[in-house]
Amino acid sequence: MKEVFKKIISGLGALCVIAALAFIIVSNFGKSDKSAIPQNVGEAQDGESEGVDDSYKEKIAKSFSSKKNDDNSQGSGDTATATNAIKSSTTNKESLFNRDLGEGGSKRTKKKATVTPSSNTSNSSNSTEADISVSDDHEKPKFLTFNRSPKVNIGNEFNVHDFMGYGDNLDRDIQMTITGTVDTSSLGSYPITITLKDDAGNSIESDMTVNVVSSGGYEPSSKDDGTPSAANPSETFAEFKEKYKGDKRGFGIDVSRWQGAIDFQKVKAAGCDFAILRLGGFDDGDHYTDRQYNTYIADAKAAGLKIGIYWHAEERNPDEVKKSVEYLDKVLNDEKLDFPIAYDWEDFNGFEDYGMNFSDINKCYDTFYDEIKDLGYEACLYSSLNFLENVWTNNRGGKVWLAHYTSQTDYTGPYYMWQQTSSGGIDGVYTNVDFNVYYE
Repeated sequence: MKEVFKKIISGLGALCVIAALAFIIVSNFGKSDKSAIPQNVGEAQDGESEGVDDSYKEKIAKSFSSKKNDDNSQGSGDTATATNAIKSSTTNKESLFNRDLGEGGSKRTKKKATVTPSSNTSNSSNSTEADISVSDDHEKPKFLTFNRSPKVNIGNEFNVHDFMGYGDNLDRDIQMTITGTVDTSSLGSYPITITLKDDAGNSIESDMTVNVVSSGGYEPSSKDDGTPSAANPSETFAEFKEKYKGDKRGFGIDVSRWQGAIDFQKVKAAGCDFAILRLGGFDDGDHYTDRQYNTYIADAKAAGLKIGIYWHAEERNPDEVKKSVEYLDKVLNDEKLDFPIAYDWEDFNGFEDYGMNFSDINKCYDTFYDEIKDLGYEACLYSSLNFLENVWTNNRGGKVWLAHYTSQTDYTGPYYMWQQTSSGGIDGVYTNVDFNVYYE
């Protein structure tokens, strides 16, 4: 009887072991299946983008699409709410799986910024080489412009993108979250913290205090009527020349239609050596010729001034740049110039709207430089100190036209011309005008 009992006990033990093994197998079934969608795709897959199959990519994109739709379904009111914490499915699919640092850019659309309440914020040198992977990227995103204490009129919409610009060496669609709330229906000061996070997990944050005021706050710019602004110069051209005089230096102005009618004979008589003219540019997808360009170049040359031109750039990829240079070439019509043709890309307040990274914008200038050289001219890069230090790499080693409004620049890189002020006054120009020192 004891032997029978022992056999029964032994049999039950074996059954228990078998049952336990079966439970483990069933509970773990599918865990290694790549078709399973992780809970936090943006963070979980950054280091696992190699060799991911197409079905997995599609499910990742769907997960982001569904999150985006959930966000867009939220209501809105006077208090700004969160819609910008999660990126679009298309951009994430590209950044996670392809890391394409090629042409870059997409149709420019103004982002609608949002504010995330504190309880909902749990989401998580200029290296632009194309072979940098996400795992090798240790550079934080950068705030390119930032207004720490903006004013918004009561009752108006608060859009943080009106008060800052940001970008990254690799990521074209940086995750931005804002901690705090701004109620534009009530006067007061509203502190918020803005956090930027790229695909590699690098992050940076900065504080802003939004002041809701009864009047005098930010208003979106309206279409101008082309009327030049009244002059209120900080110094005369004679004072400027005396302050920065030296051997092998020239002194001149740069102008566009904002200066209106110009008497270049008087400009020359005031001691001006040269004039840099805006030929035109690329704006909102269209090429244009500055409405004063043809008059300016004829009159400036007749007055005996040396001549240069600049191109107002907003291109997002090399193909757009090539079309811009074709347009520029037709307008220029083999005109002889005394200075390099300047590339002037400066819409950095809202850079995030262009769908570009720093590699993309540098490829735009590289292409401009090469295309201008093929036309038989020389190109140069126009930029302020901030963006020369934080965005531009000047891969072609071209000349730099520095903009830095200070009594003495501390820029340490090479430059052949310095735009020292935008509020100068010279006889013959009836508005404020930019003053420049040229170093021969």
